[in-house]
Amino acid sequence: MHELSICQALLEQLTTLSQQHPGGRIVGIHLHNGPLSGVESALLQHAFEIYKKGTLADQAVLTIENQPLRIHCRDCLGDSEASINDWTCPECASLATEVIGGDALILARLQLDIH
Repeated sequence: MHELSICQALLEQLTTLSQQHPGGRIVGIHLHNGPLSGVESALLQHAFEIYKKGTLADQAVLTIENQPLRIHCRDCLGDSEASINDWTCPECASLATEVIGGDALILARLQLDIH
């Protein structure tokens, strides 16, 4: 389960960010997770609950927002959502598409409680 290592790396990144605000505690973390990121949201949520104990994020709430897969059509130049099994442009039926979103796990927001 690589979500454990992803969670560990996330907590290291959060610790580094929170050190810019001494005395602050992490209270909220908001992630965007795309269907092509390779990360299972439920497993990451579970791993976070395990790894956050004893860290600056031990009271933090993790929110994971699943993002849609987004494609760009090189023929009609349109951008649209797609399923992970069908990247055909819904506007012109072209197969000349490329992924422009939904292929990453992104730290979208970090909420700190600064005393």
